[in-house]
Amino acid sequence: MKQDFKAQSGARPAGFTLIEMLVAITLLAVIALLSWRGLDATIRGRDDIVASLTQTRMLGRYFSQLQYDMLNLVTPDEVSGPPLRILPNELVLVRHLAVGNGPTWLQVVRYQLKGRRLMRSASQPLSTLSQLSDALHHMDDFASVVANDDVRSMGLSVWVSPGGWTSNQAVVADAYARFLAQHGLSNIASRGMPLPRGIRFSLRTAAPPGDFERMIPIGQ
Repeated sequence: MKQDFKAQSGARPAGFTLIEMLVAITLLAVIALLSWRGLDATIRGRDDIVASLTQTRMLGRYFSQLQYDMLNLVTPDEVSGPPLRILPNELVLVRHLAVGNGPTWLQVVRYQLKGRRLMRSASQPLSTLSQLSDALHHMDDFASVVANDDVRSMGLSVWVSPGGWTSNQAVVADAYARFLAQHGLSNIASRGMPLPRGIRFSLRTAAPPGDFERMIPIGQ
């Protein structure tokens, strides 16, 4: 009986010691922390991708709208002057605007980089040259849409034959002046023959990061 009692008293009790429990809890905490960091990184990565795709789609729509506006650019004989103006970080154009089944109106459109916000704004439909002149002097009152709020730079240039690409508005205005002098204000042959022939629009964005460039024909 004494031997059996000694044998039982020397045996290791069942269960875990306090140290083993603390080690297990510590390991579980480390695993949970690593898992949370991995999950957090995955969620952040997904959110960044979604935001980047959204911004890219907005820029795509911005360029598509620019192309549509250029397709509907008026000719200089219709507005008695240049329908296109380029300035640093700004493009202003006059386009045709169809409203329902009625007659075609005019509209002033401005593409602008203001600070870091890439914007497009447009006037109300215009029916007379006096309304057009007034709209050109009050472009800050136009309704606007922001396509991207983190654009670092915007570049504009226009193709004027035979010189090629230029960012000089004086060259653009001179091309339209020569065009008007050759065709006159009401010569039917001048319609459908806008000058310059194309525009190059480039952007450098931070979100999404990258350089974007689009070359668009004018009035074709």
